[in-house]
Amino acid sequence: MAVTVASRWSGGSRDAAVAFGQQIKPLVEKLGGEYRVGQIHTGPNVGQWIATLRFPDWETYGKASHASAHDPALQKVLAEVMAVAELLDRTIILGVDL
Repeated sequence: MAVTVASRWSGGSRDAAVAFGQQIKPLVEKLGGEYRVGQIHTGPNVGQWIATLRFPDWETYGKASHASAHDPALQKVLAEVMAVAELLDRTIILGVDL
């Protein structure tokens, strides 16, 4: 069962989101995950950003979580993101195999 982490952010321009995403994506892939980012266009959160990390299972997610906490390149980019955007919420979703 896949594990998806969805983080909702406020702030930052499209150019900044793309630039940060281009830095984060290969770092997440190195940890066994997939990374996507998009801007919300409907509903009460219009203009905010959603960043998702998807891992194939809990084991990969756990290993990636531990490794990312000790990855200086990833921590540097996340600090830069936090300087221009505010993390509003984070949800962890366990997929259902159909």
